[in-house]
Amino acid sequence: MKLRLSEDYVIDTDDYRKEGLRVAILAMSGHGKSNAAADVVEDVLDQKGQAIVLEPITEWHTLKARYNNVVAVGGEFQDLPLEPDFAKEYVHASLESGVNLVVNVSDFEEESEQRRFVADFLWNLYRSEQKYRRVVFLAIEEADTWAPQMWDQASKQSLARVSLIAKHGRKIGIFPIFITQRPADFHKSPLSQCNVIFFGKFTSSADLDPKTGIMYVVKKLHIPIEEKDIISLETGEFIAWDKFGVHRIKARKRICPHGADTPLVAPVPFAAGINQTLGSLKEAILKAVETKRKEKSLIERLQAELAAKDEKIKELEKKADIKIAISEMLKAPGPQRETPGLTAKLQELTKTYEDRIAALEQEKRDKTERVLALESEKAALQEKFKAYEPLDKALTTIIESKLATHLPSSMPAPLGAVVGLQTVTTVVDVPAAVKRVTIPTDTVKGKVFALAKLGFFDAWKTAKEVHKKLIDDANYCTYAAVNEALNQLVKDGLFGMKHTDRNRYKLAPNVVFESPERKVET
Repeated sequence: MKLRLSEDYVIDTDDYRKEGLRVAILAMSGHGKSNAAADVVEDVLDQKGQAIVLEPITEWHTLKARYNNVVAVGGEFQDLPLEPDFAKEYVHASLESGVNLVVNVSDFEEESEQRRFVADFLWNLYRSEQKYRRVVFLAIEEADTWAPQMWDQASKQSLARVSLIAKHGRKIGIFPIFITQRPADFHKSPLSQCNVIFFGKFTSSADLDPKTGIMYVVKKLHIPIEEKDIISLETGEFIAWDKFGVHRIKARKRICPHGADTPLVAPVPFAAGINQTLGSLKEAILKAVETKRKEKSLIERLQAELAAKDEKIKELEKKADIKIAISEMLKAPGPQRETPGLTAKLQELTKTYEDRIAALEQEKRDKTERVLALESEKAALQEKFKAYEPLDKALTTIIESKLATHLPSSMPAPLGAVVGLQTVTTVVDVPAAVKRVTIPTDTVKGKVFALAKLGFFDAWKTAKEVHKKLIDDANYCTYAAVNEALNQLVKDGLFGMKHTDRNRYKLAPNVVFESPERKVET
């Protein structure tokens, strides 16, 4: 295949059969790098070769004005919507049927999302090419975005995939074309792998820098070019370096209009067979989008139900505490308090509330398990979508090119929330200072002191356990009064309290009980 960039300069791919062709086109903005790249891609398509273009902004869709086997994925002039989980399907569609792709990632608002998709796309292209082994020219616009010199965790994966293509793509037939206006920001690993480089005009000191810019590449590859040669170039002029030496060329004007200058383009009808590929793939994407929408709606509903159950449980617990307290009051001695019918009714109501609370707790656990199961099912479905092979299904529906503009371009990332229960435990240390206390036996606090003196609080006790002990010892008092007395003792520094699922109390280790005649000293 011969790629003619000017009347007197042609790249013959046979000259690079052994090592593979890897091209870099470098020029500052507005000086013809996209035009030169389009010259290469148009020659590939004219000679029935295959090309895939990755772009962050809309430019390359104008290829559809001349070639009937170019499909735009994503962007304003899309034939297929861009769906983040369908990188594998786009690659297979292209390689299976020979379709040329223009993949526009601008539908993803976040640059991190764009990088994730590009990394996934390049990885699937690399893996799939090992099976298909058809020569593919891969044009990567703004290559410094996907393979930055100063990379971070967000760009690490896309850089690794670009470097993989640059180093090993030629073994399986991938010929990359890296296009950038910021060579200083483009990682030198893939750039140094290129065996054909077009140097366009640069005037920025950063891009000409001998340590990070193109003069570093010139020095590293021993190319006989000086900085003044780069600065003196006119728009559309390039210094081409290949295995035969250095050439100064004037790139011819591309055939298809420039996408940035010509946003509207009338596409030619698709070639026979492409409509079937588009229809099958579009149907799969729409099903995936609808499944995600249903999953999100169901999970959100279950989460709302769980929150409502939590509130209901709290409300019932409060009511149960009130009923229990009233029931305990009715157990006090004296004929005026003997109301066995009312007591039985209250006991029945108390048990009903307790049963209801237990049922709600179980229902809450069931809802939580359901959410987790749905998350697992969602992950399995996403894996299934990735393995979806739509290309062997023939559809007869003819897809109008304008129909795609009415389809959703992207969907939010799957909801990743998992509902769970969390227990926070805080232990309040008992003060170490010695406490000398008297025991006033006519108050609830005095009754609690009496239990402490008997060793009841040598271990942690709940308020309910304390209340039951007092009742069993014929010290009649309400649960609320016991709870208030315990909390007051904690505030006085005489008891320690441990916050767990139920508050527990324990006598401070340095409290000393003395006779009632002495006052409390702290």
